[in-house]
This record gives sequence, C-alpha cells and structure tokens, in this order.
Amino acid sequence: MEYWTEYQGHIPDIQGKRKKFDNTIYTFDIETTSYLILNNKQIPALDYLKLSKQEQQECIFMSNMYIWMFSVNEKVYYGRTWEELRQLLLRIEFWGTDVKKYVFVHNLAYEFQFMRNAFKIKNVFARKSRKPIKFELEEFNFEFRCSYMMSNSSLEKLPDIYQLDVKKLVGNLDYSLIRNSKTKLTKEELAYCENDCLVVYKYIQKELETYKTIKGLPLTSTGHVRKELKEKIIKDYGYRNKVRRSINVDGHIYNMLISAFAGGYTHSNWIYTDEVIENIDSFDFTSSYPYVMVTHKFPASEFRKMNITKFEQMKDCFAYIVYVKFKNIKCKYFNNFISQSKCKRILRGRYDNGRVIGADELEIVLTDVDLKFIRQTYEFDEYEIIECYYSIYEYLPKQFIEFILQKYINKTQFKNVEGKEVEYALEKAKFNSLYGMTVTNNIKDNVEFDNEKGWSEISLNNETITNLLEKEKKDAFLSFSYRSLGYCLGKI
Repeated sequence: MEYWTEYQGHIPDIQGKRKKFDNTIYTFDIETTSYLILNNKQIPALDYLKLSKQEQQECIFMSNMYIWMFSVNEKVYYGRTWEELRQLLLRIEFWGTDVKKYVFVHNLAYEFQFMRNAFKIKNVFARKSRKPIKFELEEFNFEFRCSYMMSNSSLEKLPDIYQLDVKKLVGNLDYSLIRNSKTKLTKEELAYCENDCLVVYKYIQKELETYKTIKGLPLTSTGHVRKELKEKIIKDYGYRNKVRRSINVDGHIYNMLISAFAGGYTHSNWIYTDEVIENIDSFDFTSSYPYVMVTHKFPASEFRKMNITKFEQMKDCFAYIVYVKFKNIKCKYFNNFISQSKCKRILRGRYDNGRVIGADELEIVLTDVDLKFIRQTYEFDEYEIIECYYSIYEYLPKQFIEFILQKYINKTQFKNVEGKEVEYALEKAKFNSLYGMTVTNNIKDNVEFDNEKGWSEISLNNETITNLLEKEKKDAFLSFSYRSLGYCLGKI
C-alpha cells in the first residue's frame, strides 16, 4: 500500500458507446475511532458503561476518520484526511470527467455517514433512511456502491465463500485506541487496512467472471437470481399472463397485503427468557422456503371482496385476506405469536416483549394461513369479520417452479465436490435468494437525501401506488400477492 501522492495514473478500461464508463475496479474503505468528551476531557468510548447515569447524559459522542484506503484494481493507496482523498479523485479524473467510475464499499452505509460531511452527495438510492445502496458525488463522476448489499456476506466470510487468495487480517487493529490523522500506524496496522480493500477487489473480480462489466453487476444479492429469471421469462407470454392475472391494482388491496405481511417467528418462550437451558434438542428443514414455493399453492387471481360472517364459510380452494376483530383473546401457550406492531387496534392488551399475550379487543389483518394458525394457538370469546377478500389458489407458474428446481440441482451438484467450492457458494447464494426475491416489495415510500436537510421518507399517494401497481401488472415478473402470502411459509 502506498501513500496517495504515489499515484501517477493508470490505463482506464473505458467501455460503452453513448454513456461511457470505466471498467476498472475501484474500492474504498475507511477506519475510524470513537471517543467521548466529558468535562472537556477525551475518554475512550469503551468506558461509557463505567460512567454514572449523570455522566452518561452529559458526555458527547465523537467519531472521526483517521485513514482512508482507495484501490485502483489491486493497487491500494491511502491518505489521512478528506482533503487528500479529494486530491486523489482529482488525479484519477484528470484523464476524463465524462466517464463514470464505480467504487465498491463494503457496508456503504457506514462510510456514507462520514462522507456526507466531506462531500456533496447526489442521486442517493436507498430502501431505508441511512441505508444507501449507491450514491454519486456532485463534484466527481464517481458512483459508490455497496458490495455488502451485493454479496450479503461479511468481509471476513467473503474469502472463504468465494475462495479468494486474500484474507481479512482480523485482530491486527486495536479499535479501543483513540487515533487521529497524525497518529503513526505500524506496518501491521497498514497491512490490515490494505487487505480490506483487496478482499473487496478480489470479490468484484470474481463477480466479473459472470457479469463481464462493472456496470452490469446487480446492486443486491437477490439481483443475481432476479436477473436470471427475467432473462428466462421476458418472452414467455404464458408465464407473464398467469402472473398478470394474480396482480392487484387496487390501492386498498395493496394496503391490506402490506398489513398482512410480517417476518418469521423468532421469539423466545418468556418463561425461559434470560435462562441457560441445557440438554435440549432442535431440528431444521433443508431448503424449507423453496420447498413450499414448489409444493404449495398461492393466490392466482386478483383479490375480490366477499361478505362472510363466519370462519366456517371459508373454503380451502381460496386464499383470503381477512380484517378481523377478536374479543377477549388469549394465547393458549407460553409462546405468543401475534405481533403488537401488526395490530390495527388493541384494547387493554397484555404483552410479551412486543407479542400479544391477550387483549380485551384486538383488530388485525390476516391471511388465511395466519388465521388458521391464530385459531389453533389463541382462544377468544367472540370475533367479527370486518372485511374479507378472496383469490383462487393455484400452484406458482410452471416456469418459475422449474427455475427453482434447476437452482436446487445447480447447488447440490457442487456440494462437497473438491475444486468446486466457489461454484457451490455462488449457486447456494442464488438458491437462497429465491425467497428474498419473491418477497421483495418494490413499491416503497420515496427515500430521499438532501445535503442540508439529511434523510426524509415521503409517503406515496394512492395515485402513485396505483400507477406502480399497473406497471407491475404490465411487467408481470412476480405477483405482489406471492410476497404477502410468502411469509407464511415458515408456519406451514
């Protein structure tokens, strides 16, 4: 690793006709130090828990970058201040400001919080506030991308998964020490910093064996398998027509589906919380989510309203979304399953760390799968079906099922085969992304970043939601109702 002033230029790999881009692999990383200011004294951040409550309220949290690393392919340069980084970017852009350059950062959200104070940011793409997937600089033609979002793997695990010939040097940097841009760093510490960039470089290099150009790399881990499926079905009108029939464009139905969607159950039994339990047993299902996607039925038509007053009127051939009110509801077990945050209304509820033990009244939107589960695990005196919508149950499109099965074959044929560790890792990652791709919601509030005001989330109005749903129906890639019923897979 060399000091940034040693950079004397490189031969860019310029590609593209109308919009030119540099296919050179650039990576970036920073190291920071955190500390506290208390009574005008600097103390290590690790000492926070040693302070009294009064001192904890009075102390000021501080953090600063003390070294940055920027690689041009396998060559890593470093500097100690943001101004030095600015000068390096100027040198790199000397040969062409009209050519876009892509910089990969592992866990971009972290670096972003520091860079936003040193550079003017534009064109931020994020699904949540403070979680950018990519952004550009106003002064330079660089786009920074998150390699963690692309790989869904920690920096420590990347070399093992992709059989890279470089490792992250864990333990060579003491994070308890307070450092600044003038702090002298040892050879071991500089080597630790260098390898963080080299690991990302080697990983991107490995991805380019598949995608050929930097510009063509997917932004997220689910993007790999999404791209493959799109190429497979783009001209398959039988597939697209079947998916199109199951997509709803009604904003109210969309909101009902959103309300019904929830994560998997990972809650502890409150009787044993904070206790160490010995001599227990457990088991796991192999490829449980893909198995259910292949063998179970999903909503295959638009949801339509129906007037029913009793659960017994519901038929197994239909998928349902039900807005229901329960009275005097109580869980039968010490594990509690209804999430407080998913309830529309709760009257005199009793809770177990965010889960509902019981309530005098409770209103919630449920799928038919969830409703069956709640009826098995909770008891209640009365119920009222406020709203109910139904869709015809059918298997997922044959082409999608075949795609899932092929991914399983691709994964298993490389398992435990010597010399095929990388192929196995790549196919396993794709196979595990199938469910994530299916439950991804592309219709989200607009997440915006302003250099002066910071982050903001702007809710979509009904007209915008309807337009996006109509676009989704036209594209007919995957149905939103597959996603909303998808979280029930873990309960089947």
